[in-house]
Amino acid sequence: LIFLIAAAGVSCARLFSNPIDDLAKTAPAELVKQMTLEEKVGQLIHIGMAGKAMNPALKADIEKYHVGGVILFEINLGKGPEIKALTDSIQDVESKSPNAIPIFVSIDQEGGRVVRVKDGVEQFPGAAAIGQTGDEAMAHDAGFITAQDLSTLGIPFVLAPVVDVNNNPANPVINTRSYGGDPNLVTRMALAYASGVMDASCIPALKHFPGHGNTGTDSHTSLPTVKQDLAQMDAVELVPYKEGIKRGFPVIMSAHIVFPALDPAEPATLSPKILKDFLRTKLGFQGLITTDALEMKAVADRYPPPVLARKAFTAGVDVLLLTSSGERTRLMFESLVDGFKKGELPMQDLDRAVERQIELKIRAGLFHKYKMNRPAWSTNVQEAFQEREEAQKKLRSEIAARYKDGLNRTISRASISSLRKAYNGVGQRADAKLFLRSPASVQQAQELGLEKQVTVSGFPVGSAAAVIAGFCRPGAQCPATVLVELA
Repeated sequence: LIFLIAAAGVSCARLFSNPIDDLAKTAPAELVKQMTLEEKVGQLIHIGMAGKAMNPALKADIEKYHVGGVILFEINLGKGPEIKALTDSIQDVESKSPNAIPIFVSIDQEGGRVVRVKDGVEQFPGAAAIGQTGDEAMAHDAGFITAQDLSTLGIPFVLAPVVDVNNNPANPVINTRSYGGDPNLVTRMALAYASGVMDASCIPALKHFPGHGNTGTDSHTSLPTVKQDLAQMDAVELVPYKEGIKRGFPVIMSAHIVFPALDPAEPATLSPKILKDFLRTKLGFQGLITTDALEMKAVADRYPPPVLARKAFTAGVDVLLLTSSGERTRLMFESLVDGFKKGELPMQDLDRAVERQIELKIRAGLFHKYKMNRPAWSTNVQEAFQEREEAQKKLRSEIAARYKDGLNRTISRASISSLRKAYNGVGQRADAKLFLRSPASVQQAQELGLEKQVTVSGFPVGSAAAVIAGFCRPGAQCPATVLVELA
């Protein structure tokens, strides 16, 4: 059994043992042939849910629309055992289907300020702090532990890491979710984290393509435009994606952003020029493309759900990600089914999209875990999954032994400087950004000799470096701390 372990530069194609790899290559097409049109269309749609337990509305949507996935948010999550009971119940509904396909349960668990699961998963600093360490092994190990804990709770689809380059200090949505302002640093650290996720047999998603780091607006509330030319994008935003594609990472999430250099009319999520012509043909990505949430105003305010679903699929996406369920799901599902029946949407693209998703569900071990092995799998495959689990247990023990004070604390200490003690500044570096806890911290930094040419960004109490580094929770009284990012 071959694993990536800590070698972030090794091809992800080596992640799985041969029996699993062979099955993942051959079984999807056979399974798709057995599916009805409605079952295939359902795989395209991932939905959200209300409450913390299985409910009649969610059960009805899974049964009627055969959804491919369910995304969870903090509002859906209780204690660890409650989360596990919820994910098991989601799979149990689908397991009763004649052509049962496991459901991808996904979550945004980036660390730092974007954390959904609070119980049952070890907590880590966010990307900005991890990036500051410059240590790929730490990034890998944080990704591995996070993903393994999530997998234990029944959540194998990790909507991370952010590979956006933080090259706009005014960015209201990415900023400290990025590993840094240097595209090479972002590439090294983000892909090391993603390798860790895959070593835990989970699926990472590189986001948000082609890049959300240079926006001055939030795509949750409006439609951003990035007016860089292609040469500028190639030198910055696209660097992590090109390397990620080269190494074989399996999923990319699209951004709801207009990039006039590639398509002046439509945001990336809805643009065949960006997803089909550029991402697939020009950059060579053949993995799974998922949208960002389709309720976000950047796209939801432009088109009604039936039109939005068709435009996203036509653009080249494999998964339409919703954060809700019910009427919006129905409208999108019926629009897509109708489009395929009338020949307005290409059936071969539907089959390929479903095959990509089933392949990842096999690789993540979901058919094996939830006993949906169709057709019957060989003893070699079952043994390979068991061997993989044993290797992961061993790696977890090695990581625990490697960090005597714990990985969280090790990253935190390596990434920030406390202003409660002498602070010597950053020398003559003009390309540094400092993320401070509050205006009082800004004043304290200046009193301690912070250079004027350094960009200073103030954040509310409990939301900047101290929280990023895991020293306190949002809203708590945090130590006065500063996170220095050197571009």
